[in-house]
Amino acid sequence: MSKVKLALEQKKNGMYYNNRVILPFKCEFLKIIFENKIITDFSSNNHNVEIIEHDYFTDIYFKNYKDIQNEFSKYEPIKLIVCEKDENIFDFNNHIKLLLYIEDEHMIKIETPDENQIIID
Repeated sequence: MSKVKLALEQKKNGMYYNNRVILPFKCEFLKIIFENKIITDFSSNNHNVEIIEHDYFTDIYFKNYKDIQNEFSKYEPIKLIVCEKDENIFDFNNHIKLLLYIEDEHMIKIETPDENQIIID
């Protein structure tokens, strides 16, 4: 299983194709923030996003968009709050904040926020 912290240490990038974001790890999703939306419901009934786990990566489908490169701001990242699969999700110290920047050539740059960047907990 690919881990979030390992992917960050190795500076791995994600990818995107149309409305699909591909992350190089598996994790528990707590929150996705993009545009003016805050998603905390990751059930199959969610009409905004769908998350599909694979052996070594995770797909996020943004259902209401055809192409995130053209419809999302290049300067405003997609924000995630996640937890490693094998960590205690109830311990807030285990929550990992991530920023996903849409780059050219189907690349998603994955970073952690610095102290000047705010992610709503």
